[in-house]
Amino acid sequence: MPDTIWRPDLLQKGTVKYRALLDAIRTALENGTISKGDRLPPVRDMAWQLKITPVTVARAYQLGIKEGLLEAQVGRGTFIRDPKPVRGTTVFGETHVEPNIVDLKNAAVPDFGQDGIFEELSEQITFGGAHSMVRYASHKEMETRTARLNWMGLDQHRAKPEDLVLTHGSQNATVAAFLAILQGSAPVIATDSLVLPGTRKAATLARAKIIGIPSDDEGMIPRALEEMFRRDRPQILHLSANIHNPTTKMMTTARKGEIAEIARRHDIQIVEDDGQGRFFTERPPSFMDFCPERVWHVSSISRYLAAGLRSGFLLCPSDKATVGRNVVQAMTHSFSPIISQLTCLLLTSGHADTLLAQIREFRRERVRLAVNLLGRWNIQWHEAADIIWLELPEGWYGSTFSLASEMAGIQVAPADIFQPDDASAPNAVRLTLGGKHSSAKFVDALERLNKLLDSPPSEMLA
Repeated sequence: MPDTIWRPDLLQKGTVKYRALLDAIRTALENGTISKGDRLPPVRDMAWQLKITPVTVARAYQLGIKEGLLEAQVGRGTFIRDPKPVRGTTVFGETHVEPNIVDLKNAAVPDFGQDGIFEELSEQITFGGAHSMVRYASHKEMETRTARLNWMGLDQHRAKPEDLVLTHGSQNATVAAFLAILQGSAPVIATDSLVLPGTRKAATLARAKIIGIPSDDEGMIPRALEEMFRRDRPQILHLSANIHNPTTKMMTTARKGEIAEIARRHDIQIVEDDGQGRFFTERPPSFMDFCPERVWHVSSISRYLAAGLRSGFLLCPSDKATVGRNVVQAMTHSFSPIISQLTCLLLTSGHADTLLAQIREFRRERVRLAVNLLGRWNIQWHEAADIIWLELPEGWYGSTFSLASEMAGIQVAPADIFQPDDASAPNAVRLTLGGKHSSAKFVDALERLNKLLDSPPSEMLA
């Protein structure tokens, strides 16, 4: 079947190229220029016609498949699927995964009986008095704040419960920190060169531009950060407190000291995200150890133990706690007294420590399996992390490998979903540890990926 003779117009102001290409395909379908069943040009041909990168075209095709507009057929190419597609929307949190697909894209807390634990703890929830459901913010919030500081080990940093703001998850805390700090009409946030989609969403909500800073083996490069500070004058430096997601790299202690000194010299606020710290047997220093006067520390019990709990926090610098609390109050008014009590009971009953130990061992075992099966490839990992970073061999791009993986029944996360819109992504994918699946299913998925890595396509989506 010949390719459709069609040259899209990508001259859309303010739209990234991959999105503009997909919108052009949709418009051409709606006005009859192309039809259901038409085959689109191969990625390389389309890229050559439009003078854009193959990665950009592959990303557009992949998104079109996700939204139901396009269909990839092995060995045949990419086709128009639906004459009247519904414009897709990006759902925050876990993306929908069909039951027959092994999900190594979305991070998932493994099931160690959390629902049963919450059923047990829910019987201890009280109502009335200090826990009344009739009034706003009537629960014993200070008790919950203290329990979180103690369980997270943050009391050693001389953190005070008065400086901790309860939030509905770490995303809520990140948005609150950005809104509390940023000023002006076009603020800038400095980050690692690869960032989580949630961070980008938070920056968009705060009307801020994200600029990534390159890294070396020790972490973010100080000279590059200094140059960016002088050129772009960011108000926030957003960093991982320990393990970087998605690459699993860790900044050295010495480099953290250098970065903290640069932030202090330029009077920049640091927002650090701590999603892995409690999984270390010996927790590495965070930026709170170097410059606590300018660190906004984001974390979440949900991310550690039970995603559905929606229980996070923002630990503010001591002179900024009122600002942080006012922002959160403007966003959510107050924290749920039921979630507050459940969190406090979970942390003080011993259940949290038991779950943490079980999940820590789960991660170590899954990482061991991944290293044994994929160790001949260029992978990065840490036994405390719930992700694996896989740099792809020659012949693969992140987006095309993601498409091929899904055809093989496995979802992975291509590097370009962690990249700012105006940057190019490395040829890599992130794998999670399959918290939703059994060890046997996880191993089978890794074996299929291993075979796929051995067989790069001669032409992407040809």
